[in-house]
Amino acid sequence: MKTWKGVVIAEGLSDPTVINKLSVYKAEITRDGIPIDYEGNLGRWHIYYVRCAREEINALQPYILHGWYAHFWNEAKIIVVYDDKQFEFVKNDRNTWEEAIEHGKAQGIPENELGFPTD
Repeated sequence: MKTWKGVVIAEGLSDPTVINKLSVYKAEITRDGIPIDYEGNLGRWHIYYVRCAREEINALQPYILHGWYAHFWNEAKIIVVYDDKQFEFVKNDRNTWEEAIEHGKAQGIPENELGFPTD
């Protein structure tokens, strides 16, 4: 059952075609000039809003590049998936987010990109 919504950025995946296995309900392309890697290259982000099951979240993890993440949410929780670790915490209690934020910062992700927005 697809009980989670999520955001996946194609540029953060080793194989962006894995998105085709998910149920996409919205797609967005950013303006040009966004950092797309750690070598200083600029481009656009292709952001996909998906609905998925927990098993699909787990299956996505091997494709996530170091220094990127995908995140998923339901009414009560958020799951953040990095290349090497997953965090699950309470959606409406930011005090429970700290470990996931620190892990992202340790991977070089700017803190302002670690807000894990939900709709």
